[in-house]
Amino acid sequence: MSTTVNRPRWTRQLAGLIRKDLRLELRTKETVMAMVLFAIVTLTIMQFGFGTRDDDLTRFTGGLMWVTLAFTAVLGVGRSYVAEREQRVLDGILVSPVPRVVLLAAKAIAIVIYMAITELVVIPLVGIFFVKGPYWDSIGWIALVALIANVCIALSGTLFSGLALFTRARDLILPVLFLPALVPVVIAGAGATHAVVGGAHDMSEYRGYCLFLVGYAILFLLVCIATYDAVFDD
Repeated sequence: MSTTVNRPRWTRQLAGLIRKDLRLELRTKETVMAMVLFAIVTLTIMQFGFGTRDDDLTRFTGGLMWVTLAFTAVLGVGRSYVAEREQRVLDGILVSPVPRVVLLAAKAIAIVIYMAITELVVIPLVGIFFVKGPYWDSIGWIALVALIANVCIALSGTLFSGLALFTRARDLILPVLFLPALVPVVIAGAGATHAVVGGAHDMSEYRGYCLFLVGYAILFLLVCIATYDAVFDD
């Protein structure tokens, strides 16, 4: 039998790596649970810090939500390689015939899933804590921009977590690298959210921010494809 037949297809490799991450998370529930609890605590602190429930904080909704999601993303991305590093699994993956881009895609998809689960809690809580006007009819639009932003977060987070993985102060280096890359995502996500909450349905502004996020995701995808092989080269 030829080597080509014996070699796993990249789709099978990708599915296997994603299953590994999700099964590990289902078994431990460490990353998603920590992200959800962190987001809830952050939103609660912001709710008390900005005023009482009687105050109309609708105009701050986008910023409050996306700042919370940005810091939550740092927590989730920071744990993306913890299991592989502690159990020495990463060494086996790196010497296996798995393309680096497949490893990148698997980690990015896992982060997108973790962020989506967190947002299932965050998006309704934002409406309860901060919005007094119409909100629930805009959840679909907010979920759409969140999904696009999750791709941006996952691609940039996977790249920077890989860069910080082999540094001595990895827990300090990752936020320094990752948070500046999240600034455009926070600005665009907050702008798109503000465009559709509280009865405002400025779809032209909303589309503009979404297109910006799509372009940002494509940019980071190209950067990741071009550089990810070098991230794990000793």
